[in-house]
Amino acid sequence: MTREIADDAAAPAAIRSIYEDIRAVLGSPVVNLVYRRLAGQGEDVLRDSWRLLRPAYLDGRIARYAAPLALIVPKDMAMPGALPPATAGDMPAIRAVIAAYNANNARNLVAFSALLGLEPGGTDFPPLDGGAGMPDAPSGIPIDRPIPALPAFDSLPEALQQTIRRLNLFGGTGEEGAPIASLYVHLSHWPEMLAYVERLLQPLHDAGTLTRWRVETSDRAAMAPLSDLRAPAELRTILEPILGALVRRTIPKMVPIGTYLGRALKPGASG
Repeated sequence: MTREIADDAAAPAAIRSIYEDIRAVLGSPVVNLVYRRLAGQGEDVLRDSWRLLRPAYLDGRIARYAAPLALIVPKDMAMPGALPPATAGDMPAIRAVIAAYNANNARNLVAFSALLGLEPGGTDFPPLDGGAGMPDAPSGIPIDRPIPALPAFDSLPEALQQTIRRLNLFGGTGEEGAPIASLYVHLSHWPEMLAYVERLLQPLHDAGTLTRWRVETSDRAAMAPLSDLRAPAELRTILEPILGALVRRTIPKMVPIGTYLGRALKPGASG
């Protein structure tokens, strides 16, 4: 089982310091699973990987190539109906959690695709502007915006774990044991919302839409001309078994899913 070091209580001081720098550079209160898995391999692996990526986060190159990924989800898609009444008072916090993941996931996908030296699958996709112009580069949410802590998956009630396991198969390749997407675990603070998300995504999964989005997202991220971020061979040998599935499948499926959920749950989107 791949070891992870959750934010921050379980982390040694040196790793907490890197986590804080990741938060500051990304402008987000969330330290994503890719970094927590790196930390599980030791401070050196986390530090060396972050040192390679940090300058390209700061100079905006990663964000520039991540921005078009939001256009994979059509803006004119029909949005769902009424939200669960029980979540009405919690919507600012729910939106903040989704915004935090959306701000990070596209950038992290581009960054770690480059770090691992991934190649696109060869599909010739059309340009992503669609005549509508490019979105702003993804950026963080205010670092002091309060969101609840990420719970440990194993601490959740069995019913919530089962819901998350079902959600985790959406848009994937169908394999059991895939890395659990942290966004779903974070949304477990609101069980009614988690059930609503499952109802929302089930038709898109059944139609194959989420899978198509995942494949396109993965390929487009790997097309970014960031070969200078590729890790040395020795480091890639360490990274591949702990990050390969995350970067090839989990993050590419969660980028469009998060985009869709962010639009579906924005004020005025649902009746």
